Amino acid sequence: MATAAINTKAIPIHFLGGSDEDAVKKAAADLALKLAPADAMNLETIDGRATTVDEAVQSIEKVREAILTFPFFGGGKLVWWKAVNFFDETGVGRHASVKEALEALQPDLAKVDGTSVTLLISALGIHKGRTFSKALLKVAQAKYFDLPDLRKTSEDEIIFQIERRMKTAGIRPGPGAAERFFQATGIDTSAWSQELEKLACFAGEGHAELTRDDVNRVISGSREVLIWDFCHAVLSGEAKPALAQLSALLAQDESEVGILILLAGQIRLAALAAVLRENRMLRLSRGSFTSAEVSPEGEAYLPRKKSGEPISTYALGQAAQRSQHRPARFWFQALALIYQAQKEMLTGESDKRRALELVVLEIVAG
Repeated sequence: MATAAINTKAIPIHFLGGSDEDAVKKAAADLALKLAPADAMNLETIDGRATTVDEAVQSIEKVREAILTFPFFGGGKLVWWKAVNFFDETGVGRHASVKEALEALQPDLAKVDGTSVTLLISALGIHKGRTFSKALLKVAQAKYFDLPDLRKTSEDEIIFQIERRMKTAGIRPGPGAAERFFQATGIDTSAWSQELEKLACFAGEGHAELTRDDVNRVISGSREVLIWDFCHAVLSGEAKPALAQLSALLAQDESEVGILILLAGQIRLAALAAVLRENRMLRLSRGSFTSAEVSPEGEAYLPRKKSGEPISTYALGQAAQRSQHRPARFWFQALALIYQAQKEMLTGESDKRRALELVVLEIVAG
């Protein structure tokens, strides 16, 4: 989510950054268009992507040369340092020589006046504790774009964000459409933009309302979708789709043990939901998607995050919806079957694929 809008008047240095790479790219391109000088020769773009220390140092040197060189034909000059990936502690940014080169650039930043030269920096991340970063942010107009933080933002809110983006793209999402989109893409906003373009084209073909099935047709086959569908088919007791999705996952070289661990997590949620439901501590509500409403007494049974807050109830609601046809006792027995299968896999007592298929069949057959 972005902070307040930037005033572009006479600002020497603009900094755009954050974890939402797609949003940073779009905002930087829009701002570059607004700041672009009348003479295209006075726009200089410098690639800030570096995979080696030498590339990072060379990029820094190019920026120094660019901001110290006045326009040849008069007027103002815009230098766009684009997609910088070494302002943080990942990749080449952690190397001392890169940090030293950035710190050596600091005195030259003071020479950027916003009239003869304007500097626009777009970066994929920044470590605010660094000497260079502190100096840059002190003189720059900064704007941040960050991906939703699941530690602070619930899945429900992310789905609402997706619905809003769909509507902005001219798509009218029907019940379950945004939820299915979230299941397929997670919080990868680059994927959001790409997939929304596809859905907008699809919806333009006479589809007044985008349905959950429409999303399936356009976005299908990803690992995330297959995992959701497999686990949900098992919880729902649907043998044929469960085995079909399992085969698709194994065809993508997913680990049998890994799949079993993911399934165990969903079975635990189903058991918890059943206990809460049977004790009248959980109620399902349906709107654009199914969510779980847990009573204050029930919240005491929810797993906790490191912060001490209870987990989001979105995943609990999904598991509860699909598993409500069976009692808590059944799901505890299913967990015992999974743990036994895991033991057999890890000790080599049985073929991993056969053990996984058998436990899935036992659970869905009930």
